[in-house]
Amino acid sequence: MRLLLGGGMALALLAAACSDNSVAPKSPANPQATAAELAALGTVFNAAPLQSLSSVSGSITPSAPAPLAALALAGSTNPLDHSTRLQPYARRIDAARVFARLLKPEMSVNAVAALFPPAFVGKTFEWDFTTLQYDTTARTGAPGNGVRFILYAIDPLTLQPAGPAPGTEVGYIDLKDEGSASQPKVHVIVAGVGGTPVYVDYTVTLTSQSASSVKITTAGYITNAAGSPDSLRFSGAISASGSTTSVSVTEDVSFDVNSHEIHVRNWQRVTLTQTTLSLRISFRFEHAGEVITLDGALDVNGSDVSGTVTSKVDGGLYATCSVTGTSNSFTLTCQGADADGLSADDNAALDALGSAAGGVTSIFEGILGPAIGVLGA
Repeated sequence: MRLLLGGGMALALLAAACSDNSVAPKSPANPQATAAELAALGTVFNAAPLQSLSSVSGSITPSAPAPLAALALAGSTNPLDHSTRLQPYARRIDAARVFARLLKPEMSVNAVAALFPPAFVGKTFEWDFTTLQYDTTARTGAPGNGVRFILYAIDPLTLQPAGPAPGTEVGYIDLKDEGSASQPKVHVIVAGVGGTPVYVDYTVTLTSQSASSVKITTAGYITNAAGSPDSLRFSGAISASGSTTSVSVTEDVSFDVNSHEIHVRNWQRVTLTQTTLSLRISFRFEHAGEVITLDGALDVNGSDVSGTVTSKVDGGLYATCSVTGTSNSFTLTCQGADADGLSADDNAALDALGSAAGGVTSIFEGILGPAIGVLGA
């Protein structure tokens, strides 16, 4: 009986092992096409008003204090910034730092009192080329329940509106109060000069808040122009929780670009303490029936970084990359799952996958920044 039991257990273990490895290693059907489609995600954001908004977002948003002093230190010592291949992951951390500053526990208290100071409601803000900041004007056209900021062509060197005054207008952003006392909500519209076309239309709603945490939800779309086939629709949630010594920011957002048959699910959590950073990511890219995922964990302690990122295709292991580094150097080693290893096209596809994951986060942070800033002002 003991022998039979042992044999049965062995068979069970063997079956379990076979089950765990039932999906064979797999590569993208066409790595070059995959890289091209990943790069296409960025073409939705090439319109001048979107580039302008991304550059001046910080000037439009009332900046909230960082929840802990370690945030600035964490950004300045982030060794991921020193590597081109690791910069997409650095951008994820930078985006989380921005959200950590804007998402704060007293957000709903301020939002209920007034999303916009009464003196600013219905006002249009223009860029002052002397003080290099936005200021109110007598210009009409702003929404009666919000404010309007004029957007300008951007100087590529200063990343500010290009002078001399009055600059070149490329559109505007309207922020409108459409919430209630119990659930503050900001409606954001980015449009071209004269109001057409509409490039961005979304809402941000404060759904929950406590003394140590806050959560917002968002939904809307981004497009290159009214007649453009490229329209990206998104929906998701961002939450932050923490204390005086640490903060954690979690994003969970879905994106759909139907003109390219692209569907993306982007999840990440960044945790910051006085001396450390940790990044956990899960990025899912679906195109033409093929699903490619990127899952990883990166940890920064002072100026040292280490971690592992794994990519799969339709559930089969594609590649595993290991990272170690300091503020001055890094080592990134990627190993293919099959005997053939990784080709140049495979490496290009992996780089494009990482860049797309980082780019989506950066764009999301830039687009949402003004609305979150209004809620937290």
